[in-house]
Amino acid sequence: MIGIGEAALAQVVDDNILVFLAMLAMPLPAGTLLTLWGRLPLWWLISILGPVFVVMGFIAAPVPPAEIAEMGGWGSLLVFMGIGAAGYLFAGATALPLSMVTRLATIGTVLVLGIAAVLGERSLSALVAAQTMAREQVPVLATDQPEYRLDSVEEEEGILFLHYERRRDGLEVAVTVQAPYGLTAGQACGSGVRGACKEVAPGIWGDHLDLGSTLVTVRGNTLVEVTGELAKDDLLAVLRDVRPMNAWELAWLALKDSSYDLGMIVAG
Repeated sequence: MIGIGEAALAQVVDDNILVFLAMLAMPLPAGTLLTLWGRLPLWWLISILGPVFVVMGFIAAPVPPAEIAEMGGWGSLLVFMGIGAAGYLFAGATALPLSMVTRLATIGTVLVLGIAAVLGERSLSALVAAQTMAREQVPVLATDQPEYRLDSVEEEEGILFLHYERRRDGLEVAVTVQAPYGLTAGQACGSGVRGACKEVAPGIWGDHLDLGSTLVTVRGNTLVEVTGELAKDDLLAVLRDVRPMNAWELAWLALKDSSYDLGMIVAG
């Protein structure tokens, strides 16, 4: 319930400091009423600790509440409900008269979930970005070539930014996805600060550089741009490989690549 209330406030928080303060203060009275209604022992202590842990959860969350709210619908509700439930579960495990085994198991579960959320920052950011693009009615296009690792996913004003790294040499590739707004690939390519654009393949335009090129194409309702310090043929291969992905596919791709990074760190 508290998570649903936080999600409702987050929909209108924007830069309104009063709404933000309401988000911080709401768990205390709401938690007090719920603990009294549930007739929990030490209700007063849980109603104090619960909001404290909820606020700590928002502070520790890998994605700010305003960005979570941009997911809209079920996505933001699940995240806010999860933070609210975890905060009060931690408070109950701390304050209620439980056996030591139950107490440690509950606290350990919450901590493991918290660590998993932090480690899954990249996948959560991808989920938020993809949901936002869906609301803008712009399809998400991305590549899942094994040769490239998805390093970060960002969305800003209806533009999706995907940053990849080629595994064998660490060279970076940027994929940008947005609505074409009536532009053709040639017009979009010529509008940027680049070298003279020309059609390098059917429907694909790029600058004249052989290395460090930018390639642009239009696919349906999507304008896709690929930039990187790669040979033009390699960039063409990336651009031709991008395909539509839903929010969960993009989040899973980000999770797989972040798990690979974690494995490399542990191995090192």
